[in-house]
Amino acid sequence: MLRIGLSGTNWTGKTETIRRFLKVHSKLNIETISLSPLVNQCPFSMRETQTLEGSQWMVEQVKIILDNSNGEVQLFDRTPLDILAFTLYAENRTNQKNSTLIDDILGLFKYFDIIFHLQPSDKWPVNVHTEQDEIRFALQIDDYMREAIDRFAIEVVSLPWELTERQQLLSEYLLRSPNI
Repeated sequence: MLRIGLSGTNWTGKTETIRRFLKVHSKLNIETISLSPLVNQCPFSMRETQTLEGSQWMVEQVKIILDNSNGEVQLFDRTPLDILAFTLYAENRTNQKNSTLIDDILGLFKYFDIIFHLQPSDKWPVNVHTEQDEIRFALQIDDYMREAIDRFAIEVVSLPWELTERQQLLSEYLLRSPNI
Protein backbone atom coordinates (compact mmCIF):
# COMPACT_ATOMS: atom_id res chain seq x y z
CA MET A 1 0.00 0.00 0.00
CA LEU A 2 1.15 3.50 -0.85
CA ARG A 3 0.03 6.42 1.37
CA ILE A 4 0.31 9.89 -0.07
CA GLY A 5 -0.71 12.95 1.91
CA LEU A 6 -1.44 16.50 0.82
CA SER A 7 -1.00 19.11 3.54
CA GLY A 8 -1.85 22.74 3.34
CA THR A 9 -4.18 25.39 4.57
CA ASN A 10 -7.54 26.20 3.04
CA TRP A 11 -7.55 27.30 -0.60
CA THR A 12 -4.16 25.85 -1.52
CA GLY A 13 -5.75 23.52 -4.07
CA LYS A 14 -5.62 20.16 -2.27
CA THR A 15 -9.09 19.06 -3.38
CA GLU A 16 -8.60 20.17 -6.99
CA THR A 17 -5.21 18.46 -7.10
CA ILE A 18 -6.78 15.21 -5.87
CA ARG A 19 -9.73 15.50 -8.27
CA ARG A 20 -7.39 15.87 -11.26
CA PHE A 21 -5.05 13.15 -10.01
CA LEU A 22 -7.95 10.68 -9.76
CA LYS A 23 -9.06 11.54 -13.28
CA VAL A 24 -5.60 10.80 -14.68
CA HIS A 25 -5.20 7.57 -12.68
CA SER A 26 -8.77 6.28 -12.84
CA LYS A 27 -7.65 2.68 -13.46
CA LEU A 28 -5.81 2.43 -10.15
CA ASN A 29 -7.49 1.47 -6.92
CA ILE A 30 -7.05 4.85 -5.18
CA GLU A 31 -8.84 5.46 -1.92
CA THR A 32 -9.24 9.14 -1.10
CA ILE A 33 -9.48 10.15 2.52
CA SER A 34 -10.44 13.63 3.59
CA LEU A 35 -9.84 14.59 7.20
CA SER A 36 -11.81 17.84 6.80
CA PRO A 37 -15.23 16.28 7.57
CA LEU A 38 -13.82 15.00 10.87
CA VAL A 39 -13.26 18.59 11.96
CA ASN A 40 -17.01 19.18 11.68
CA GLN A 41 -17.75 16.01 13.67
CA CYS A 42 -15.30 16.75 16.46
CA PRO A 43 -16.99 17.26 19.84
CA PHE A 44 -14.25 19.74 20.86
CA SER A 45 -13.38 23.20 19.60
CA MET A 46 -11.48 23.27 16.33
CA ARG A 47 -9.99 25.78 13.90
CA GLU A 48 -9.67 29.28 15.39
CA THR A 49 -10.72 28.02 18.84
CA GLN A 50 -8.66 24.82 18.56
CA THR A 51 -8.14 22.87 21.76
CA LEU A 52 -5.67 20.14 22.60
CA GLU A 53 -8.66 17.85 23.22
CA GLY A 54 -9.72 18.49 19.63
CA SER A 55 -6.26 17.55 18.41
CA GLN A 56 -6.25 14.36 20.50
CA TRP A 57 -9.65 13.42 19.10
CA MET A 58 -8.33 13.94 15.55
CA VAL A 59 -5.32 11.72 16.26
CA GLU A 60 -7.62 8.95 17.48
CA GLN A 61 -9.82 9.26 14.37
CA VAL A 62 -6.82 9.14 12.03
CA LYS A 63 -5.54 6.01 13.80
CA ILE A 64 -8.92 4.35 13.18
CA ILE A 65 -8.78 5.34 9.50
CA LEU A 66 -5.23 4.04 9.13
CA ASP A 67 -6.12 0.73 10.77
CA ASN A 68 -9.23 0.19 8.64
CA SER A 69 -8.25 1.39 5.19
CA ASN A 70 -7.32 -0.60 2.15
CA GLY A 71 -6.49 -0.14 -1.50
CA GLU A 72 -3.34 0.09 -3.59
CA VAL A 73 -3.04 3.81 -2.97
CA GLN A 74 -4.44 6.04 -0.26
CA LEU A 75 -4.53 9.73 -1.00
CA PHE A 76 -5.11 11.92 2.07
CA ASP A 77 -6.50 15.44 1.94
CA ARG A 78 -4.73 16.74 5.08
CA THR A 79 -2.17 14.83 7.09
CA PRO A 80 -0.51 14.64 10.51
CA LEU A 81 1.34 17.83 9.52
CA ASP A 82 -1.98 19.70 9.54
CA ILE A 83 -2.92 18.20 12.91
CA LEU A 84 0.51 19.11 14.28
CA ALA A 85 0.22 22.71 13.07
CA PHE A 86 -3.20 23.13 14.68
CA THR A 87 -1.87 21.55 17.88
CA LEU A 88 1.05 23.97 18.05
CA TYR A 89 -1.44 26.78 17.45
CA ALA A 90 -3.65 25.44 20.28
CA GLU A 91 -0.67 25.16 22.62
CA ASN A 92 0.25 28.78 21.98
CA ARG A 93 -3.36 29.96 22.14
CA THR A 94 -4.12 28.20 25.45
CA ASN A 95 -0.64 28.33 27.02
CA GLN A 96 -0.86 24.57 27.56
CA LYS A 97 1.69 21.97 26.46
CA ASN A 98 1.16 18.28 25.86
CA SER A 99 4.29 16.38 24.83
CA THR A 100 2.41 13.05 24.77
CA LEU A 101 -0.02 14.44 22.21
CA ILE A 102 2.85 15.77 20.12
CA ASP A 103 4.51 12.32 20.26
CA ASP A 104 1.22 10.69 19.21
CA ILE A 105 0.97 13.01 16.22
CA LEU A 106 4.61 12.44 15.25
CA GLY A 107 3.91 8.70 15.40
CA LEU A 108 1.32 9.08 12.64
CA PHE A 109 3.96 10.25 10.15
CA LYS A 110 5.44 6.74 9.90
CA TYR A 111 2.28 5.58 8.11
CA PHE A 112 2.85 7.93 5.18
CA ASP A 113 5.20 7.21 2.29
CA ILE A 114 5.27 10.87 1.29
CA ILE A 115 3.65 14.10 2.38
CA PHE A 116 3.34 16.94 -0.06
CA HIS A 117 3.06 20.44 1.39
CA LEU A 118 1.06 22.98 -0.57
CA GLN A 119 2.09 26.41 0.62
CA PRO A 120 0.01 29.54 0.12
CA SER A 121 1.43 32.40 -1.86
CA ASP A 122 0.39 35.84 -2.99
CA LYS A 123 -1.95 34.21 -5.51
CA TRP A 124 -4.15 31.37 -4.36
CA PRO A 125 -4.57 28.66 -7.03
CA VAL A 126 -8.34 28.99 -6.75
CA ASN A 127 -10.51 32.07 -6.51
CA VAL A 128 -10.85 32.87 -2.85
CA HIS A 129 -13.93 34.83 -1.88
CA THR A 130 -13.77 34.90 1.86
CA GLU A 131 -13.12 37.20 4.78
CA GLN A 132 -9.65 38.61 5.29
CA ASP A 133 -9.64 37.15 8.82
CA GLU A 134 -10.01 33.65 7.36
CA ILE A 135 -7.13 34.23 4.97
CA ARG A 136 -4.97 35.61 7.80
CA PHE A 137 -5.78 32.53 9.89
CA ALA A 138 -4.88 30.19 7.00
CA LEU A 139 -1.55 31.97 6.60
CA GLN A 140 -0.95 31.74 10.35
CA ILE A 141 -1.58 27.97 10.28
CA ASP A 142 0.85 27.65 7.39
CA ASP A 143 3.44 29.39 9.57
CA TYR A 144 2.83 26.67 12.18
CA MET A 145 3.22 24.01 9.47
CA ARG A 146 6.59 25.42 8.50
CA GLU A 147 7.58 25.67 12.17
CA ALA A 148 6.64 22.01 12.67
CA ILE A 149 8.61 20.96 9.58
CA ASP A 150 11.71 22.72 10.91
CA ARG A 151 11.32 21.93 14.61
CA PHE A 152 10.61 18.22 14.17
CA ALA A 153 12.66 17.67 10.98
CA ILE A 154 9.63 16.46 9.06
CA GLU A 155 10.31 15.45 5.50
CA VAL A 156 7.86 16.95 3.05
CA VAL A 157 7.94 17.74 -0.64
CA SER A 158 6.66 21.13 -1.73
CA LEU A 159 4.30 21.01 -4.67
CA PRO A 160 4.42 23.76 -7.27
CA TRP A 161 1.49 26.18 -7.66
CA GLU A 162 0.58 25.31 -11.20
CA LEU A 163 -1.91 22.42 -11.18
CA THR A 164 -0.49 20.71 -14.28
CA GLU A 165 2.97 20.68 -12.68
CA ARG A 166 1.45 19.27 -9.49
CA GLN A 167 -0.19 16.47 -11.45
CA GLN A 168 3.04 15.63 -13.20
CA LEU A 169 5.02 15.49 -9.95
CA LEU A 170 2.40 13.34 -8.22
CA SER A 171 2.15 11.00 -11.20
CA GLU A 172 5.92 10.64 -11.44
CA TYR A 173 6.09 9.75 -7.76
CA LEU A 174 3.30 7.21 -8.14
CA LEU A 175 4.90 5.56 -11.14
CA ARG A 176 8.31 5.32 -9.39
CA SER A 177 6.80 3.67 -6.32
CA PRO A 178 7.62 -0.03 -5.91
CA ASN A 179 4.31 -0.44 -4.03
CA ILE A 180 2.27 -0.08 -7.24
